[in-house]
Amino acid sequence: ILLFLLFVGLFAYCMLHPELYCKTDKETGALTLRPFLLAAEILVFLAGMVLLFFRSRITLLLAKFARPLSIAVMVLTPCIAFAFTYVITHSIPKNYLPRNYRNLAHSPEIIFYNVLAAAMILLVFLIITNSIRISCNLLIWISIIFCVANFYVTRFRDIPILASDFYSLRTAAAVAGDYSYKPNYICLFAVQAGLVYLFFFRCLGKTRLFSAKRRLVFAGISCIIIAIWGKIFVFSDYLESRDIHLSMFKPLAGYNSNGTYVTIIRSIQYMNIDKPEDYSAQQIAQITENYPSDKAVASDDYPNIIVIIDEAFSDLGVLGDLEANTDYMPYIHSLQENTIHGYTYASVLGGGTANSEFEVLTGNSIALLPQNCIAFQAYLKQKMSSLVSDCADLGYQGLIAVHPYAASNYGRLTAYPLLGFQTYLSTPDFPEDAERIRGYISNAEVNNMIIRKYEEAKTDSDQPFLFYTMTMQNHSGYKKKPTNLQDTIKLPEHPSAEAEQYLNCIKHSDEAFEELTGYFSQVDDPTVILYLGDHQPNMETDFLNSITDGAYENWDEEEMMKRYAIPFILWSNYDLPVKEYEKTSMNFLSSILFENCGLPMTGYQKYLLDFAKEVPVFTANGYWGADGGFYTKDDTSSPYYETVQEYCSLLYNNIKDVKNRPEGFYELLTE
Repeated sequence: ILLFLLFVGLFAYCMLHPELYCKTDKETGALTLRPFLLAAEILVFLAGMVLLFFRSRITLLLAKFARPLSIAVMVLTPCIAFAFTYVITHSIPKNYLPRNYRNLAHSPEIIFYNVLAAAMILLVFLIITNSIRISCNLLIWISIIFCVANFYVTRFRDIPILASDFYSLRTAAAVAGDYSYKPNYICLFAVQAGLVYLFFFRCLGKTRLFSAKRRLVFAGISCIIIAIWGKIFVFSDYLESRDIHLSMFKPLAGYNSNGTYVTIIRSIQYMNIDKPEDYSAQQIAQITENYPSDKAVASDDYPNIIVIIDEAFSDLGVLGDLEANTDYMPYIHSLQENTIHGYTYASVLGGGTANSEFEVLTGNSIALLPQNCIAFQAYLKQKMSSLVSDCADLGYQGLIAVHPYAASNYGRLTAYPLLGFQTYLSTPDFPEDAERIRGYISNAEVNNMIIRKYEEAKTDSDQPFLFYTMTMQNHSGYKKKPTNLQDTIKLPEHPSAEAEQYLNCIKHSDEAFEELTGYFSQVDDPTVILYLGDHQPNMETDFLNSITDGAYENWDEEEMMKRYAIPFILWSNYDLPVKEYEKTSMNFLSSILFENCGLPMTGYQKYLLDFAKEVPVFTANGYWGADGGFYTKDDTSSPYYETVQEYCSLLYNNIKDVKNRPEGFYELLTE
């Protein structure tokens, strides 16, 4: 009954939404029927209904041939599973440069590798269940569910699922309700076809593969086959030698050219951090001996430090001509006195917030890590020196981290204490009637928390105060129309409901920042506020093409870096020399903060300031040298190649080879 209701419900949904099987004219909105799509939908529905209502008769009719038919279908199932992945993956809207998708058809070699990978998964299920029906359906449905999930993930953040994303499943589940899940025709059709496949196998009955003795033999042989396959295809450079690559800068292109199974295998292989060339403990010692850390001397004269990473805060004006009806961040654009400001470049886009936090707090770039891998979850397993632990050594009080959402997201419950935070506050720590914008606790409400904790701390002690927050107000998506968001920002020349909602959120951020600086401008204690976003939001390609007069589709990798540019402001309530950074990156911000606050600095922070003189911007997507040239991390033709490799050695040492971290370099010197 449940299967029947699900099957009929899917068909009814499709019939009630003709835009799924019709072509929509972009200008008029008129629908033109695509007969093939409608016919396919009706045929799969009729096939399913026949298999459901005449199951008994079909079972009797096929009784004599049930086992050979089951085995035949079992042999074909890896091919069927690959077909499902191919069709769904190629229905995902394309992004990045059109030339990345010139050849969407897989070569026979690629098809073979994908089918072989599906067959290995099927073998695992057969070993475990000894049931042809269960094993085949598991393979088909895991493939369908994964690819449908990949369709939505790519639509939400512009980047498909990779192996490293499995570290973030809990976070993904926590924010999953914030997006629109309207299906496309292919996803809907694939689920219906998968149900037809399931119905057909039910007609063949339960088919055990082997008896107990033969099952042991089969399991043994299968394990050997799987081990050989794994050794060749997963744990060696065979795929690399066959020129099968996965661009982490545009992984969706990899899905289209390499197939789903091979892409996942390649992304698993990318999970390992490769040791940089010439890396050794001696090399690290030679680098670090020139950068001794300062002594951690406590003082009540140090400024209070407030670090605000504002969710998805950015200035879309860097991408093109928005032509908004009014300024969406008038206060921030007006800041001049006592302010250091500029643009910092993130390594992530549309998601991966915790990686921006990691870069800001530790000074470590995620350039060595796999794309979409969350450093907090995958590599932060023990204490790591950070902006927070340095402030603790300097006698700062507070050491508070606030994230006004689920406390466990991105493994923050474990990561924050390892970075030196003594208190971590999340949604339950805010009042039940806390102001919300689009369902998220507002930045203004976070300001109230900052002020309250500051006043509480200063009641008991004159020690400088450290507060850090990763906000939520501007979090995507932006498709659902909210009832509690001002609607003053319009884009008359490039109308986009999604972009306009986002910019109205940014206007709220601007107002909240003005209120916070207004409060601390009246405070006697010297105070600095480092304010920035974590990444740009994912915007629709049509909108990006609109504001760039169609140029966006043809941006090269350097031009695509505009999507990673984030404004940052270091505001103070005292005479801080005005300075502007045309370009910097997240990993340099803590060093910039400490230098301009006149605080004792670690050897690592001093090294980063020197490194930034030669490489002012260093991200996972590439870097700019002091000569203005743009390079990738492994570009041996770059004049900064040796300098970059030296920094990568320090990254490897601090993130991976933690047992060999040199003392007195990453942290301040304490007695």
